[in-house]
Order: sequence, then C-alpha cells, then structure tokens
Amino acid sequence: MKIANYAILLAWTLSGFAQAGELEKLWTQASGNDSFQTPKSEELAQANQLFKASLNNQDAGAAWSGLAMESFDNAQVRIIRELPSHRQGRGFFALSLDPNAKHWLLQAPHGDSDLFTGKIAALLFEQGDFKGAQWNTVPRDTAIPNSADTADMAHLSDSYWQAFTQAFAEQWPGGRVVQIHGFNQSARSSKAAADSDMIVSAGHTHPPVWIQQAAQCLKTAFPNRVLLYPFDVKELGGTQNSQNQLLSAMQFQGFLHIELSKPMREALLAKSDVRQRLLDCLSTTE
Repeated sequence: MKIANYAILLAWTLSGFAQAGELEKLWTQASGNDSFQTPKSEELAQANQLFKASLNNQDAGAAWSGLAMESFDNAQVRIIRELPSHRQGRGFFALSLDPNAKHWLLQAPHGDSDLFTGKIAALLFEQGDFKGAQWNTVPRDTAIPNSADTADMAHLSDSYWQAFTQAFAEQWPGGRVVQIHGFNQSARSSKAAADSDMIVSAGHTHPPVWIQQAAQCLKTAFPNRVLLYPFDVKELGGTQNSQNQLLSAMQFQGFLHIELSKPMREALLAKSDVRQRLLDCLSTTE
C-alpha cells in the first residue's frame, strides 16, 4: 500500500469517521484505471460470500486478500476495494458498522460520468444512515477484452457489483436498493422528461406501493419536478438495468431507480436540506 494511503488510514484512526469528502477521496483513489477484467464465476461466488460476511459485520479482511482486494475498518465504516496493484474495475464499497443502520443500499454506477452522482452518493451515505454504498471505479465506456460490452456497472451481469447487490438482497430481502443516475434534459424524447428534474421507477411497469408512496412524497417535496415511470413518463425507467433484473429474478421488491437532472444534482450536492427532503421521502414508506 502506498504511503499516502497509510496516512489516510492513520488520519481516520486519529479523528474517527471520515467525512463524506474523505470517503470521496478514497473512492477517487480507487478509480481512474481504464481497464476491466470480467471475473470468473468461481471468483464471484467467493466474493458474494465475503460480502455477506462483511454485511454481517464479520472481519473478512484476510479472505479478501485472496481475491486481491482489501478490507479495512474504522469505528463506523468498512471499506472494501481492490489492491492498488490489481485494479480490474471491480468497484468500491462502503459499509456502515452501526448495528442500527437502515437496511438500505445506495448505488452510483456512473459516479464519474453522471456528473456529481458519485459525490452525492458519498454525502447521502453519511447523511442518510445507509447500511452500504457502492461506486464504479472505471468509466462506463471502458472496453472489455473479447466482448462487445463495455464496463457499465448498470448493464453487466458478471461483476462484483452484482455479487454485492445479490448478497445485500439475500441478507435483507425486505431492504431497499436505491440507485442514482444523471440525465440530460435536452436529450430527452418527450417534453415531460425534458421538463422534469427527477424520474423515479421500480425498473418495470408495475411499481410497488412503497415506490408510489415515495414518488408522491417527492412530488410534494419538489413540486412540478418529479415524475413516476411509467405513469407520468415513458422513458428512463431503468428496465434494462442489470441490478434491477437480478433483483426482480430474486423477487426483491425494494429496487428504486432515480434519474436526476443536472440542476437537481447541483442542488443535492450543495444543500443538505435538499438531500434531507429526498431521504425523508424514502423513510416515509418504512
């Protein structure tokens, strides 16, 4: 591990829980590589079991090293990431060690390319008492050797992202998985989408009651700016999303896909009260 990384860990030990800015720095340090290697099925099965152990607050650090990953804790947060010498685009994961954390998982699959979403995820994770969060560590357009696909975490079926998502849903089948994206209003095919700031969906055409309730709360919190797929808008519903497809196959009903305009992302980034309005609407359905 580089000396700079030791310095960060020492700072955490001395000062306690890292602020969202420090979490963002760690994610940024783990990112930036432009290569992706598809994990083998045996590796993903092992990762799934280690993620489960970590979600149960078990120390699996030694076992993670066998996958060229590292896991380290401070008083409240566990970080799981690739070793600097073995970066293959597997992702960056943060877990709350607070036993009272909500069984919510926050996902930012395009944290770098969907402007601000990675930073917003770090802020929401700290403010919203999520159990876990995950970020991509390679750009979504990164080529995959011997494949026509790219390393888009929201559209790959064989990934550590999927292993973590599956482990979370198996651990808490009644939990919530909240995935945030950014969209370009000027590139929309409908006026409704172009005029909106937030599009929420369950990833399919029959959103469960809790998502309808959350959407109604968000419409009140952000008047004239929130749409629910497919009732208010017919695009950006996340229907081809890999996490959604995995969770649907598991009959998990807690997936919430959120698309955010640039002005909404700017507001969420800048103002804690705006983030709190979003978080409050998730809590109203518990």
